[in-house]
Amino acid sequence: MFIEQIDIEGFQGISRLSLTLNSQASVLIGENRWGRSSLIRALTLLSLDKKFYQFVDSDFYHDKDENYGTRISITATYCESYENELNNQSHQPLQAVAYQIEQDNFRRITYQLTANKYNTNIISQHNLVDYHKKPYTLSDPNSFITTLIELNPVVALKNATNTPNLPVTNQPLSEYFTDQLSKQLNEHSAQLSQDELQQGLKAGRALLEYYFGNPEQRYQNVAKKNSPRSEDWNSLERMNNILDELDNRYLRTALLGIFGSIMITKSNNPLSQSAVPILILEEPESQLHPIILSIGFRLLKNLPTQKIITSNSSDLVSLFPLENIYRLIRLPDQIVTKYIAPNSLSVDDNRRILFHVLYRRASAIFARCWLLVEGETEVWLLRELAEQSGYHLSSEGVQLLEFAQCGLKPLIKYANKMGIHWYVITDGDMAGKKYAETLKSLCPSDKDQNDYLTILPARDIENFLFKNGFSHVYKLAAYHTVEYIDLPVHKIIQKAIHNSSKPDLAIAVCDDAKSRGVKSIPPLLIDAFSKIIKASNKLDPTL
Repeated sequence: MFIEQIDIEGFQGISRLSLTLNSQASVLIGENRWGRSSLIRALTLLSLDKKFYQFVDSDFYHDKDENYGTRISITATYCESYENELNNQSHQPLQAVAYQIEQDNFRRITYQLTANKYNTNIISQHNLVDYHKKPYTLSDPNSFITTLIELNPVVALKNATNTPNLPVTNQPLSEYFTDQLSKQLNEHSAQLSQDELQQGLKAGRALLEYYFGNPEQRYQNVAKKNSPRSEDWNSLERMNNILDELDNRYLRTALLGIFGSIMITKSNNPLSQSAVPILILEEPESQLHPIILSIGFRLLKNLPTQKIITSNSSDLVSLFPLENIYRLIRLPDQIVTKYIAPNSLSVDDNRRILFHVLYRRASAIFARCWLLVEGETEVWLLRELAEQSGYHLSSEGVQLLEFAQCGLKPLIKYANKMGIHWYVITDGDMAGKKYAETLKSLCPSDKDQNDYLTILPARDIENFLFKNGFSHVYKLAAYHTVEYIDLPVHKIIQKAIHNSSKPDLAIAVCDDAKSRGVKSIPPLLIDAFSKIIKASNKLDPTL
């Protein structure tokens, strides 16, 4: 089973949060203080260490004025990972507390933890509840809760902070499962030799121990000379390629067996043989090189278990599909979750966003606002002119994206769904007018279109700048003079681009603006920058 949804009210730094999780992996991103630590603490109450946790005074939510609440509610809804999972012998006792809803054939179990504070007394309760949140009448409810948690324990994996080197075990951990995994890989692929398989497994086991092992045992009998070499990591990456291609349940079970034999929870609670842990990783990028992080997470993605990951790394985020990425935004009264529901984007739109945003500029996923411009030249040019105007777009949470290749509509659709404000600067030619029409259909109906769009009164940005104080830059590039030239403007610009290039001309414009000061920058652009910054600083993610 996996945690399909977690609802939290009044717990630590969370006033209210409702989060629907992905069955495979959920990557949670957000700005500082969105409630990450409080969410992880709430999830760990579903671990082997925290069974039947008794809440304390500091668990209750308090606002900035230190006004404490009096009630906590944490509701976790578990769902079958596949049809009839509860028919398994180990899961059968839980059928008595499971329910089914109309939308699919999967059964669910809901576990609710509550606490009420009466003066100095705190009463904690643990219940299994039905679809309507009504507690089941059970003679021994604690035994059902124990079974649920032991079969699907939440495990907060240990960060390797203050661990300077990447060690590898010399002990014969999980040899049975390692042999089985090697055998399965060997049977299904001739791409790797036996030696390469052993090298890849060595690197994989080292990574698992480094990040998930008991810190007190991490260095026991560890020889630095046995640490993985570059060829070991290369073998693991080739092994990941095979794992990605094979849909072999036995192979993934062997991989989970290796993980289970290495993983040790803080209280050393052993996992039952039927347990499938729910893994929590908090900012795993903090101690690993991006290359090793990529290789390691490709391995983790093949574990047949749910992963809940918090991260500020664009490198890590880019390893996952769009539907695995969750954006959490703190508002005064709640934490709002934004994500892409399955099939909410067309296949083509999904592909475009993956390539043009997630793969090419993944840092844009973290932005508050997207400034959408037609080409790469505008990306650099407008960022520089904004900075010279006193608007530092990056530090204000604004990311520039070019939309000519991706298309405007997919970017705006995605931004709307993820709570990212957007603003478009487009040319005044026919293509620009078509972009403006596209924007009308995607702009919120109750908002002014002018808060989302600036149309340059020229056929392109070069013509606009030529007509707004920068003609001498283009004349010098075209004919080495600033005197009058008896040619149409677009001919002069074409000649300038032919003699130089669009990027070089953009640099020349910015250098010229810097030497002449902010008064040289067209007021239309300064006004657009002002609107973008104002929108980026608003809290409402629906804007």
